[in-house]
Amino acid sequence: MNAHLSFEDGWKVLEQGIVTCSKILEGSTGTRPTVAEYMNCYDCAYRMAVQTTSYCEEMYNGYKATLAESVRVLVLPHLMHKRDDDLLRQLLKMWSNYCIMVKCVSGFFSYLNRCFVEQRKLPCLEDSAATSFFSTVFSFFNHEVAEALLTLIRQERDGRKVDMDLLMGIMHGICRSEVKPSMKKAVLQDTYAYYSRKSSEWIVQYPLQDYLAKVQDTVEKETMKLMHYLCISEADSSELCLKVVSAPLMQTYDSYAAEKQIGGQLLLQTYKTVEDDLLARCNRLTIDSGSDNSSVSYME
Repeated sequence: MNAHLSFEDGWKVLEQGIVTCSKILEGSTGTRPTVAEYMNCYDCAYRMAVQTTSYCEEMYNGYKATLAESVRVLVLPHLMHKRDDDLLRQLLKMWSNYCIMVKCVSGFFSYLNRCFVEQRKLPCLEDSAATSFFSTVFSFFNHEVAEALLTLIRQERDGRKVDMDLLMGIMHGICRSEVKPSMKKAVLQDTYAYYSRKSSEWIVQYPLQDYLAKVQDTVEKETMKLMHYLCISEADSSELCLKVVSAPLMQTYDSYAAEKQIGGQLLLQTYKTVEDDLLARCNRLTIDSGSDNSSVSYME
């Protein structure tokens, strides 16, 4: 049986392996560990995991911290002084390189992923790595990255040509990380604000019957869009769309119809099915229709 391996001695070997792999972040794919180095790192991690004094938790935390430090040192400088699409393109490039690096590094800890992570019901190594990347990036460029992503989403809604590979490549990475809740909240708030503005335009642009039909069509389209943007199920997306798309559109409809004293019975003659469906679904929402800040409650 091999002698006990201290965490300090073992981690020096693993950390050097991670440092070697981190050069991939700058596009240097020829600096991957040799087969012998790779097997040495794997054996080291395996021994520290299965020996009497196990260091699984220490390795898991060290893995996350070392990756985050690699991002701080090697990724953040490439994002400095960049804005909008240029920032996102550079971010996607670094994220793509990082994914190659992580595939290599996580191989060292594959036993940890199969046993310790699964038993503790922790995020897998790949998802933890995504958190190390995006949490570090967002700690320095939260506003810049979020606003650039939201701008692309608004442009896509307006029918403008958008680089969807750029948008979805970053959004899918974010959705693997613990940054997802904050980005999801930002997307939903921006969606609510967007359709609040659109409702004011559409209510005077279209006859009420056409307005109702447009609401239904928009909710259906946005259900699919949010499902892809946020990597959520269609059912969850549909529920969110009631709150951030249908709600602001129907609130404007109700206010306009009341202001103009338009009889609902006349509209229902031809659009009863559409209106009943939308109003019934909106009535199930928990948003406080009497509050000016109703766009916030659904985010909590």
